[in-house]
Amino acid sequence: MKTFANKIFFDKDISIEPIKNKKIGIIGYGNQARAQALNLKDSKLKVQVGLRRGSKSLKIAKKDSIPSTSILEIFNNCDIICLLIPDNQIRNLIEKYRLYISNEHILLVSHGYTFVYEDTLVPDNDNVIMVAPSGGGHIVRSEFKKGFGVPALVACYQSEKHFPIALAYAKALGSSKAAVFKSTFKEETETDLFAEQVILTGSIPLLIIESYKVLLEEGYDPIVSWFVCFYETKTIIDLIFKKGLNDFYDSVSNTARYGGLSKGSYLIDKNFQTKIKKVIADIKSKSFHKELVSALKEDDGNQLKKKILNSKDFNYLEKELLIKHLNSTD
Repeated sequence: MKTFANKIFFDKDISIEPIKNKKIGIIGYGNQARAQALNLKDSKLKVQVGLRRGSKSLKIAKKDSIPSTSILEIFNNCDIICLLIPDNQIRNLIEKYRLYISNEHILLVSHGYTFVYEDTLVPDNDNVIMVAPSGGGHIVRSEFKKGFGVPALVACYQSEKHFPIALAYAKALGSSKAAVFKSTFKEETETDLFAEQVILTGSIPLLIIESYKVLLEEGYDPIVSWFVCFYETKTIIDLIFKKGLNDFYDSVSNTARYGGLSKGSYLIDKNFQTKIKKVIADIKSKSFHKELVSALKEDDGNQLKKKILNSKDFNYLEKELLIKHLNSTD
């Protein structure tokens, strides 16, 4: 068997042939599933979606000209089955349809969570692969429509038997026009959870929210406060993306550079470093998984969200300025 030693692949390195004549069935039609289905369709592949009877997504799929059918029919008629439903639903779905999963089916996920943290049984572990685009569904779609793509991590759960299929699928999504990285289910899952909790949906939004609240409490104008805490965050992220971290600091004023580095190191102190090490330790030990399972029995996070986002001024201002911005770009 050929060993795929390379860690990074680009468009020229990958052939779409391994999936060209495969029937691809996507279970679910949320943001990520919809983006992947549309990209696969535009890549001239045979794709259909499996949805529950009465699903609200049926009308959306029809509007998108993506054929839809029952989940059972997906298992009966497709070669590659993409499980693009919430992580906490995948195991139950596999258990429900296990009798219809054959040794010929290739199961594809876009996040390794279920297979890393739960005892998920399938007929053949060699037939489980992962293609994980590094971006939300709307980005996966919009970058594809621009003729580009978002990077993706690809992995095989056990052997590398179907690695060419994972690569071909990533190419069909447009990811190889950016970069496709070889990973593992464990690495993708643990690093993804860490980045979400510490940076992406953890620190960044809460830093914006708490900073905005402090400025309001100090009597500053809500609109000015919103712009410096919220809007300017995007300009800085764009600059970091374009320049890199070293050159980013050379692209801002002396005041911004000194103030940011001195006060940033004051805020991000050893206590913070200890905390983020605890975050990755809890992810690796499965403590976070146990916490999540327990929490989801009571709430999906909305109550916690309401508790933290308790500034009416912030919510109102966001909507008001967003509406004005959209109207100005019509």
